Amino acid sequence: MAIIIEQEKKSVNWFGIITAIVIIGVLFAGAYFILFTKPELIEIVVPGEIRDLSQLSQLSFNPEELLNSPQFKVLKQFDADVAIPQPGRSNPFQPY
Repeated sequence: MAIIIEQEKKSVNWFGIITAIVIIGVLFAGAYFILFTKPELIEIVVPGEIRDLSQLSQLSFNPEELLNSPQFKVLKQFDADVAIPQPGRSNPFQPY
């Protein structure tokens, strides 16, 4: 009598293989869309207030004219100088 021992065939894990293929496909597709496609331009409708503000960028400003103008020299400063307090205590190890 002969004893025949057959080895078990390993079954292929198709779920794992398909999952890996899908993940790799998604990664390649994402990399393609991020790196190689040009983005579509978004049309922006500019409100009227912002169009009017674009005129401000064309203005020239000379600070010397402002500082030397008589209207600026008439202005007075009414606030007092702020005294900066000393932070902390003179001896931080002394109890209260």
